Amino acid sequence: MREREAKLIVSDSFELPGLSDAVTGAVLGEAVEWVADDVYHDTADLRLARWGCTIRHREGEGWTVKIPKPADGLVLDRIEVGFGGDRDAPPTRALNLVGSLTRGADVGEVAHLRTRRTRRDVTLPDGARVGELTDDVVRGTSRDGVESSFREIEVELAEHADDRWWSEILQRLGDARSAEERPVPQAVRVLGTAAMEPPDVVVPTLRPKPTAHEVIQAAFASSVAQLLLQLPGARLGTDPEGVHQARVAARRMNSDLKTFRPLLDADWAAHLRGELRWMIDALGAVRDCDVLGTKLREVVARHPEIDPEAAERVLHQVDLQRRAGRRRLLRCLGDDRATRLFDDLVAAAASPPTRRRAERPARKVMPKLVRKHWNRLERAIDALQRPPTPAELHAVRILAKRLRYATEAVAPSAG
Repeated sequence: MREREAKLIVSDSFELPGLSDAVTGAVLGEAVEWVADDVYHDTADLRLARWGCTIRHREGEGWTVKIPKPADGLVLDRIEVGFGGDRDAPPTRALNLVGSLTRGADVGEVAHLRTRRTRRDVTLPDGARVGELTDDVVRGTSRDGVESSFREIEVELAEHADDRWWSEILQRLGDARSAEERPVPQAVRVLGTAAMEPPDVVVPTLRPKPTAHEVIQAAFASSVAQLLLQLPGARLGTDPEGVHQARVAARRMNSDLKTFRPLLDADWAAHLRGELRWMIDALGAVRDCDVLGTKLREVVARHPEIDPEAAERVLHQVDLQRRAGRRRLLRCLGDDRATRLFDDLVAAAASPPTRRRAERPARKVMPKLVRKHWNRLERAIDALQRPPTPAELHAVRILAKRLRYATEAVAPSAG
């Protein structure tokens, strides 16, 4: 399920206001109280927490993995996945799900939280559920034995509720709003500053006149961060967008390796491109079936004259092919080769091996690299048959995409 919530730290004396004047007709339901007993697991260097991801065991509920989605401001947007299992250790499937973030590091208990929770549903007069308001009093102990306590108000938006309720409800809470720059999961707050450090991959902000090396690093870091964060969704398999976005990130970095090849260590770049190609192929086997299945269903819907049984047989074959592709993808992501690739990508995002030319100003070096892509695209278009064949158009599309990736990487420094 998807979880979207705002977290507001309040004082012990804070009194929860009514919401009827914030959201027209909104009603706070009866209070439901219980105590949650949670244990959180992470790597020794808190890799998951620093990425905004958590693995939690809750007494009576089992294990939950929360995977972050891109979000701004006070909203935490996460995918929540549940697993069975006892408290001793997270299930293998849960650990595999976040393998791109842990990168093979051991995972153990890092925090214990005990929360007295009061939850109220927020509904409209027609009975529609807008979300829920949760008042938590948390007492936590970190792996180092440091104890902490705080009170937190959570405003969680129902999955299909209108986003505009966010601002109205939060505005009504008034002084409850925290001055923090970003929302912090409860376990991260208990773990302290070490859990709030940046993740393993940080996209640097380019200075006004960067070197080519700095531009390359920023481009790589952006792609690596997207890939590592999208792979849990790709592994989960419930949303085709996870596979798509992971594949886009891998292809973008592969394209950047080709664009910046004159500025990179040749052996290093060739090795990394080969490993990325391996993962791109595994992602593509699933993505191509997702696209083909969607397009075929659209065709069948537009043409009622198509024999339904024949259409179903074709779609069934596509589904079988997709399942085979998913099995291959899961094998790929579970391989030690993938773990080594993730380590290589994190290292590339921090300090890509570049040649001496890369220390020159990006404005003087990089436009020439983009121009090469433009020239190749122009020649390919000029050489098209009349009318062009599908294979020719596909080749032009690939060249155009490489040009776009190169332009987007270089534009921040060259205009």
